[in-house]
Amino acid sequence: MKRVTMTDINAYLDGALDERERAEFESVVESDPDAKALLAQHRQHVEELHRLYDPVLNEQVPPRMLELLRKRNG
Repeated sequence: MKRVTMTDINAYLDGALDERERAEFESVVESDPDAKALLAQHRQHVEELHRLYDPVLNEQVPPRMLELLRKRNG
């Protein structure tokens, strides 16, 4: 049986696995309590990071920063 890696977990949570890979991953996780716990823990961390930092994506860029970027890019 394949062992779940953090790369697998990240790809799964990012939606980067194709249908076959996703089904295989889910099957392995369902049969491995340690992998299931690790997935749940990592999912919780990702959700917390989104909760904390996603609001920044909606903030207005400070005018001074825009001015510097305009000067830099000519």
